[in-house]
Amino acid sequence: MKRFSIATLLVATLASAVLAQNDTAAWVAWTRANHFPIASIVSTPQDDFADLRFFKDVIGERRLVQLGESGHGVGQFDSAKVRLIKFFHEQMGFDVIAFESSIYECFAANASATSGVDMLQRSIFTVWATEEVRPLFDYIQATQRSDHPLLLAGFDTQISSPRGVAGRPVFLRRVVAAIDSGYADEVASFDATFINALRGTQVDPAKWDESEAFYDRLDQFFREHRDGLVEAFPGDPAPVIAERTAYSMVRYIRQLRTQAARPTDAGPEGAGAVRDAGMADNLTALARDVYPERKILIWAHNFHIRYANASTTSIQPTMGAIVAERFRPDLYTIGLYMNQGSAAYNNRTIYLINPAISDSMEWVLANTGPASLFVDFLHQRQEQGNGWMFQPMSTREWGTTSLVLVPREQYDGVLLIDRVTPPNYLRF
Repeated sequence: MKRFSIATLLVATLASAVLAQNDTAAWVAWTRANHFPIASIVSTPQDDFADLRFFKDVIGERRLVQLGESGHGVGQFDSAKVRLIKFFHEQMGFDVIAFESSIYECFAANASATSGVDMLQRSIFTVWATEEVRPLFDYIQATQRSDHPLLLAGFDTQISSPRGVAGRPVFLRRVVAAIDSGYADEVASFDATFINALRGTQVDPAKWDESEAFYDRLDQFFREHRDGLVEAFPGDPAPVIAERTAYSMVRYIRQLRTQAARPTDAGPEGAGAVRDAGMADNLTALARDVYPERKILIWAHNFHIRYANASTTSIQPTMGAIVAERFRPDLYTIGLYMNQGSAAYNNRTIYLINPAISDSMEWVLANTGPASLFVDFLHQRQEQGNGWMFQPMSTREWGTTSLVLVPREQYDGVLLIDRVTPPNYLRF
C-alpha cells in the first residue's frame, strides 16, 4: 500500500497550493458542469427520488455501497443517508443496511424489536439515536410486512446497545446447545458475567487473559462445529452470527488491552487498527456467509470506509482498505462532507464549523452552487479542471480537523452538504 511521509505530504501540499493559484477557477468550472444536485436531503412519503436516479448509472450492479460521514453528530447527514437508503432499497434492490454497530445486537433486533424506536434502542450506538435516524427504523419495521423487507445488520466488534446485548447469553446458549448442552450453560454464565462487568466501566484488566481465552475457545468451538450447526439450524444464520460474536469479543478485548498499553498509538498495531480489522472481517462474513445473494448498504464514519487511510497522516490502515481488497469490483464508497454550520461530538457537545479554507476539497464543492450535491470520482479520467480529485487536497474530519488526502484514492464519490446543524437526540 502506498504511504506518504510527513515530508512528502508537506511538499505535496505546497505544490497543491501553487497549482491552486492557477487552477481554482478551472476546478470550480469543471465541478459545476459535472456534479449532480441533490434537491432534498429529507425523504417524504410521496418521494419519487427523481434527483437520485443518477445513482443507478453511477453505481450500476455493485452490491456493496458504503455511506460515510465526516462526523457523527450531524442532523443533515442522518437525514440524507436515510433518504439514500430508502431510494437504494425501493429502486435499486438493496435489502440490508449494516451499521457501524454490534454484529450481534443489530442481528437480534430484527426479531426482538416491537417498534422502530425499540429496534433502534436494541441495536446501534447512541450517536445515531436521533429524530433524524428514527424514520429509518420505522421504515425497516414497516417493510417487514412487505414482499421486500429491509434487514438490519451490524459489523462492529464492540457492544453498541446495553439493552440489546442483554439477550446475548441466551442466544449463545441456544446455538452451543445444539452440539454440547453442558458447554452451553458455561458459555451463557460466563457471557452474562462479562456483560455485567462492562456495565460498570470496563472489564477488570486482571481478567483480560481469562476473558480473551474464553471467547477464543468459543470461537474455535463454532469453527470446529460449523457443519453440525448448519444442519441444526437449516437456513438460519444464527451459527454464523454466534461465531462472529465470539470472534468480536476476542478483538474487543485486544482493542481494550492495546488501548491501555499504548493509548496514543494510531498506527497499524494500535487499538483502532485492531477494531478496524475486526470490522472488516465481520463485514466480509455478512457479505459472503450471512447475505451472499443480497445487496448491502454500509453506514460508518468516513475514517473507517476510506480505501487508503494509511497513505494519509493518520497512518492507520482501516476497514475500507481491507474491504476494497476483497470486494473492489462490487464496491462503491461515498464520503459525506460538510462546509459550515455546527455539529455535535460523540458526547453531544456542540461545536461550530467555519467555512472551508480556500482550495480545499470542501471549498471546491461548496463553490459549485447547490446546497447539497454529489460528485462521482470513479468514472473520471484526469482532464483539465478535475485535477483536484487526483492530487493531495486538504479536507476536514468532523468539519474542523485538517487531513490531506487524494480524494479519488479514498472514495468513489463525495456528497457535500453546505450548511449543517446538530441532530435532535432522542430521549429514552
